[in-house]
Order: sequence, then structure tokens, then C-alpha cells
Amino acid sequence: MKRPRLEHFKHPLRSAHSLLNILLISINRYKLNSQFKNIPRIIRSKCWCGGNLAEYDMHKSYGVCIECGTYVNKCPPDPSKLTDIYGLDKYWHDRQRFGGHPSIDKRGELYRVDGRLDKWVEMVLKYGPDKGVVIEVGCAPGVMLKELELKGYDCVGVEANMDVVHWLRQNLQLNVHQGIFPEISLPKANLFLSFDVLEHSMEPLSFMNAISEHLEPGGVAILQTAIDRYAVKPPFGEQFEKIFDDVEHTYIYTDKSIHRLIGNTDLRIISLDHRTSLAGELIVIGKP
Repeated sequence: MKRPRLEHFKHPLRSAHSLLNILLISINRYKLNSQFKNIPRIIRSKCWCGGNLAEYDMHKSYGVCIECGTYVNKCPPDPSKLTDIYGLDKYWHDRQRFGGHPSIDKRGELYRVDGRLDKWVEMVLKYGPDKGVVIEVGCAPGVMLKELELKGYDCVGVEANMDVVHWLRQNLQLNVHQGIFPEISLPKANLFLSFDVLEHSMEPLSFMNAISEHLEPGGVAILQTAIDRYAVKPPFGEQFEKIFDDVEHTYIYTDKSIHRLIGNTDLRIISLDHRTSLAGELIVIGKP
């Protein structure tokens, strides 16, 4: 009788491996969804622009503004809990692992490998000043701020949670302040950066007006946020669940709503033509 060869087991082993991966993904998705299941929430019945909300049948937690088209999280977390949500352990370790993303200590390397860091630096060189004070709100994991510091900029970072601030100070020796922008005292700046933060902001108009207040005349701000401008359903395709995250994302924008948001400030749009990836659209605005 012939002994079975290794190739006879290849397909069963491959199937078992696939099933294990599916099981692990399901477990992590369950952990991700249940992590902040009991966090206190508020009710939001109108858009940031004051518009009423229509039902959105693709996600029960969101409505669509009938005025500007913004997707609005109708039950975001209580703002007083944001410091806890974006903590070092809960957010930068556990939540990233559950979502299949690197933790804070490995996230910077991801930004280097996938081209995000290079694109951000390119945007600064193209649109920003060649020297001066830089503020980055939501600066973790710190690689962008460190890159600009090495280029001679005077850099100031902001993070919501004190443990994250300590990590950035200890590991990257960055000047980082703890607080929720715009409710924090910061110096005037020549360049304002905020990548993947605007969608988290509970009060985006206050956020944008505060950018203007912190910029010197002629200063530039570069922001990254998901902007729904593509003819795909659901919005952002395979990234739909990641973007429509009712724990983290309060507002998800369209081109129309971005124009309206900036139009309510004294800032001017310089460019909306760049992106790092799908759901990584870049906004360049300036202060006259």
C-alpha cells in the first residue's frame, strides 16, 4: 500500500488555513464592534450646516444631509469620552489589532511603505512654506511631524490622550500637547496639518475656523479626510465599513459639503485634486 504524499494533504491544509483566517477575522470583527458597545452616546438630528437628515438605508447609524450631502452619524459617542476612546491601549493597540492594522509602534513604517508619508511631504513642499511653525493635530504615530522637524521646521503636535502624548515624547522626542482641537491653546503657525482627523471632529465648522485663527496670514493647511466623490456603491467600495464607523466618524463628506464647509470660513481652497488613496482625499486651503 502506498503511503500518502504531502501533496495529498495540500488542499485540506489550505482549506483549514482559510477557515482559521475567516474565524480569526470574525473574532476580531466581533471584538472591534463590541469594544465600545456600551459607551455613552448623544443624539444628533441635524447636520453641521443645520440641514435636516434623510434616512440612509445603507447604514442605520447615519443620515444624509438634504442640504449639503454630508453623511451624519446620528448617535456619536459623548464628546466627554473622546480622550478615553483614543487612548494608547484601547485605540492604538487593541482597536488597531481588531481592525487588522498595525499598532502605534509599527504604524509609522506602514506610512513609509505605502507611500502616504512621501505624499504628505510632497504636498508640504509643493504648497506649504519652506520654514516656520507647523501644527499637526492628531499627529500619532509621529512620523510626519518628525520628518518635518528634521527638515528644520518648528513642530508642535496635538493628541487627545495623555498616554499617547507620553509615548510620542518618549519615543520620538516630539513637542506634543494633550487636548481636543480646537479646545486647546496653541501658537500661531505657518503650516497646519491634520490627516484623518476631520471626520472625527464633533464640530467641523469650529474646527475649520480654529485653523484660520491659528494660521498666520499667508499660512497653509493640508488636511486628509474621506470624501465621497466616486460613482461606486456602497461609498468607498470595500472600505465602506471602515469609513462608516459610528464610534470614530461623526461626519463623512462630499465635494459639495467640503466646499460649503470651507465657504463658511475666511479660508480659500487651493487644491482638492490630490489623494493618498481611496478615502484618503487631500484638502489644501490657505489663509489670505
